[in-house]
Amino acid sequence: MGSGKWVFSSFFTVGFCLFLTGCAQWGGKVLENNHVAFNEAVADSMDKQMLLNVVRMSKGNSTQWLMVSSINVNTSVSAAVNGNVDAVTPPGLGASGGGGVGGNFNYTPNITYIPRQGEELAKEMMSPIPVESIEKMVSAGWPISWVLFLACERFQGVSSFDVTLGTSMGLDDAKFGRLLELMDHLQYKQLISMSLTPQAITWNDHPVPDSEVNLDRLLQSEKDRIFYNKRTDGAGYDLVSIASVPVFTVYPKAMNTTEGKELCQMLELPGPGDYRMVSVENCPIEGKRISIRTRSLSALMRLMSYGVDPAVESPEPTPDVDTPEELWKLMQRVDFSAYDATQDVRAVFRIHRDDSMPEGSSVVVDYAGDCYSILDKDRTSKAIFALVTDFYNLQVKSDNSIAPILTIPVGR
Repeated sequence: MGSGKWVFSSFFTVGFCLFLTGCAQWGGKVLENNHVAFNEAVADSMDKQMLLNVVRMSKGNSTQWLMVSSINVNTSVSAAVNGNVDAVTPPGLGASGGGGVGGNFNYTPNITYIPRQGEELAKEMMSPIPVESIEKMVSAGWPISWVLFLACERFQGVSSFDVTLGTSMGLDDAKFGRLLELMDHLQYKQLISMSLTPQAITWNDHPVPDSEVNLDRLLQSEKDRIFYNKRTDGAGYDLVSIASVPVFTVYPKAMNTTEGKELCQMLELPGPGDYRMVSVENCPIEGKRISIRTRSLSALMRLMSYGVDPAVESPEPTPDVDTPEELWKLMQRVDFSAYDATQDVRAVFRIHRDDSMPEGSSVVVDYAGDCYSILDKDRTSKAIFALVTDFYNLQVKSDNSIAPILTIPVGR
């Protein structure tokens, strides 16, 4: 019997070890394969946060922002081993038996969020969107017209919308719709672009005298990645650096088209070339430039909030204004002095309001007893929503210097 007990003990030990090894491999594989699910869960929660805050703005309520702080995975293993042993007495020494191993492997994901608030967040939400962000969005593949429609208050001499709270969203200039239409046409023909272009930047207002450009200064300029450039008029040096600046480019072939000529005339550009995009008007920067006055992220979201259905079963938007291009054309036909564009925003960006969960929603939130959603089939609304989310990610910085990390066991 002692031998039988030893065999059973060995069987139990080996079986349990095999179970744990199998759990490590199986559980690790499950978690490894499901990191995509964690990614989707975080993305979905961020989309819902953006949609919820847009809905809050449409009601005149305050917004609240959260950020992911950590993602943890709790794992647990339970095992069950059963078996029986039949001992054989001398002279046939030995044992026989049977048994089984079973159990469960469980994991529980926990995502921790912390509120974003305070002066830093307020500055990020209320400060004008940097001109560099305009270029980045275009370089990322978004249409120039869409980016300007959302983020631009004034492009060169052409004004866009007033989205001041409590006022109708009136067009300041009927030319804005035509400007967006021209941008679409010329960008499609690859006759205009926005990009980061290396340019020489002169830092001194007055020439640096020859006597001040000594060996120490030259060595220091090398460390600072700047250089002293001898002026052609012989009046000393200029302190120059090469920096990547956002540039709006009109290519020479654009002047062979009526649209290119019209755009240059509208923006008072002398002709094709690279125009540095700056965020101030009437600035003393030398060379070709285009001034852009941008909205804040809060103002951009207020513009988005005009797309929220005012009530359950709201009437459908105007059927002949359901694309951005049709909206650009409408802007050119109306009496802009009395035009309220809020009625047409829902035609290109719509947030549905229902009393129950709608079918086929891309993102949906509950607020004050109703469901608000962007439909999966509404490709334009989805795209504009993604564009605004990209603006938010560029504008708002994380409180943590290191992004949250998801750690999962992968087994052996």
